[in-house]
Amino acid sequence: MAALTESELIERLCRTFNTQFSGNRNAMQSLATTIELSESLHPGLRGLNGKNFLSSFTDRMNVWHPDEVRVLVIDMMIHLVKEKITTDSSKQALSREIDGYLLPIKFW
Repeated sequence: MAALTESELIERLCRTFNTQFSGNRNAMQSLATTIELSESLHPGLRGLNGKNFLSSFTDRMNVWHPDEVRVLVIDMMIHLVKEKITTDSSKQALSREIDGYLLPIKFW
């Protein structure tokens, strides 16, 4: 597979998350599964356990409103891109890009 640009990688991560979330309506499980399914997209994602990655955010997971869940998912994806994929993009730029690809988070 040819190397993906940062934008292509973010788009694929978001599309995978959207697909997972539309099937189970569990944002954290969807993000964990997205990480595990996306390990072939970038060397930094190989062998990364989604649930272990999410465990660093346990202090923030007590959110229930869809807008708060969306902010948390975006923050987690930013952390994933900054820590595991590495980027020179600012957090604000990543946030805007991720927000543009994510579908609305609705639980019903």
